[in-house]
Amino acid sequence: TWIVTCIYLQLLLFNPLVKTKGLCRNRVTDDVKDVTKLVANLPKDYKIALKYVPGMDVLPSHCWISEMVQQLSVSLTDLLDKFSNISEGLSNYSIIDKLVKIVDDLVECMEGHSFENVKKSSKSPEHRLFTPEDFFRIFNRSIDAFNDLEMVASKTSECVISSTLSPEKDSRVSVTKPFMLPPVAASSLRNDSSSSNRKATNPIGDSSVQWAVMALPACFSLVIGFAFGAFYWK
Repeated sequence: TWIVTCIYLQLLLFNPLVKTKGLCRNRVTDDVKDVTKLVANLPKDYKIALKYVPGMDVLPSHCWISEMVQQLSVSLTDLLDKFSNISEGLSNYSIIDKLVKIVDDLVECMEGHSFENVKKSSKSPEHRLFTPEDFFRIFNRSIDAFNDLEMVASKTSECVISSTLSPEKDSRVSVTKPFMLPPVAASSLRNDSSSSNRKATNPIGDSSVQWAVMALPACFSLVIGFAFGAFYWK
């Protein structure tokens, strides 16, 4: 009976930990690295609509991440629809489709899990038009913010724009020397010969800490199981 007790305790303590710690973080896949290729394939002057949280460039990430992942999902879905019936744009369609799935998973995760440190900005999102380079710079920053969400302290600064704050510069989506690509964009979205330079980051945290956190509940349940076993053995 003590073996059964040990197993039940492991299921009770270990599984919730896996769901809360690993479920959300694993939503971000290596497909985000294809952003570089996508930006290069879209025209420089092409405009992508996005409802942007005012002050996102100066506010802490916990102030805007919840709203931005939802707005990114809407904008990427609209962009995906523009390539749905274009055979020449299958490469772009495939990339955007993967990005949509990532962002949709992040939205689902945000809705299914409560994050005490996540707050809402005091201002409503504003409809703006962004170039592909600027749009995916926002996308990159949102992905990074989500990966770091659980490490952000709950007692962070308030979501109020200060006049003394200056925008953060993100150089990961910057145009470098041009290179030619095969024609993959539609006639309405002419190919661009520029590329972008992005260092994709996916902070997963220290592996030793993760293993320690996962092992503690198992060890604890094992000890409790042996204790119950010894008690019933008598």
